Amino acid sequence: MNWDSGFAPLTARELSDHIENAFVSDRPTVVDLLDAAIRSHARPVVFAAVNRLPPREFESMADVLNELPDLPRCDAHPMD
Repeated sequence: MNWDSGFAPLTARELSDHIENAFVSDRPTVVDLLDAAIRSHARPVVFAAVNRLPPREFESMADVLNELPDLPRCDAHPMD
């Protein structure tokens, strides 16, 4: 299976891998998270998840994940 095809479900780990760099600045916004996803060449599902977030500042990855309760929290990563 080609993971870039978008068939693999997004996990919390993959989302974190692509947006965690946004947290080097204090309290990133959705725009900052999207910029981090762009820089990391994230799959479209990452952008879709970030676009579901409310327009506010985030304290941490846990704060982001609390806004996405349906996102699988498993340790599996589609690129592993």
